[in-house]
Amino acid sequence: SSLMTSERAPHHVSVPPIDLVYPWVDGDDPALRADVERYAENAGDSNPERTRDLHDVLRYSLRSVDRFVPWIRKVFIVTRRPQVPRWLDVANERVTVVHHDQLHGFAPFLPTFNSTVIESFTHEIRGLSDHYLLMNDDFLFGSPIEPGDFLTPEGKHRVFGTYFGIRLPFRIYRDRWRFWTGSALEHSPRFIYKQYWKEMLDSKPAAVLRTRSNRFRRGSDLRMDRMYRMWMLGPGRGAASPVLAREFRTFSRFHKIVNKPNKQRDRLKKIEDMRPKFLCLNDDQGPDPNSEVVALVQAFLDRYYPEPSQFERSSA
Repeated sequence: SSLMTSERAPHHVSVPPIDLVYPWVDGDDPALRADVERYAENAGDSNPERTRDLHDVLRYSLRSVDRFVPWIRKVFIVTRRPQVPRWLDVANERVTVVHHDQLHGFAPFLPTFNSTVIESFTHEIRGLSDHYLLMNDDFLFGSPIEPGDFLTPEGKHRVFGTYFGIRLPFRIYRDRWRFWTGSALEHSPRFIYKQYWKEMLDSKPAAVLRTRSNRFRRGSDLRMDRMYRMWMLGPGRGAASPVLAREFRTFSRFHKIVNKPNKQRDRLKKIEDMRPKFLCLNDDQGPDPNSEVVALVQAFLDRYYPEPSQFERSSA
């Protein structure tokens, strides 16, 4: 079966306000690069793939929101001070830039370059709706989305990308049981209810503190996306509706951008033909991106999302 949408299955419960949150960073910021070099301990800490953005993908992601998810109430972009996307229309009342030091409890852990740490504080955004979508800045929507893609008609939360619909608690750490990581299943929007998120964090205070104390990713980190899925399949099971991996793959695509032009051309064409609901364009090009691949991805984005969104400045 495919995901139910409100067009095919009217909700029996009212749809709550839903906001959207993006952790984002300008990887070209000289101050950021200086801080990375200052605090880096391992070679992987300086991996450019974690901060660079060769295509302003956040801009295109917001175009996808404007086009395919117009019912989103507000968009929050969480970043380090004083960064603001150069093309963003900050006068638009539907978008707000939130700096890390504005989030309650975050200051003692700054500066951080660890995405999972930043995610762990997203529920502290002032004015955020109780239900929200947590996105990466390389996630995009590829076709029309309805609230029913995240909530069943009975109000249960659809939990994406689980293999068996059961809880596998050993998967909540970054580098434990790598066979089960399932990257293709995890790179999609997370539908979050703040109360459950807080309960999840409170359930492992020592591990949360250890994770937040790591300025860069470490194998012992809790992975907040995995942890939330496991929470919803365990203590939150009564409010959850698992969407198995085989079904998830029918409407979602995780695409690795690698330095192989012919392969990229073929796979990007398949994505355009498929028009998935969820799409992730994951930079996996290493320190020396292939210029032909960069051009192919740029052309793909410009074809798929040609119209500027309401979130962009007209002169940008």
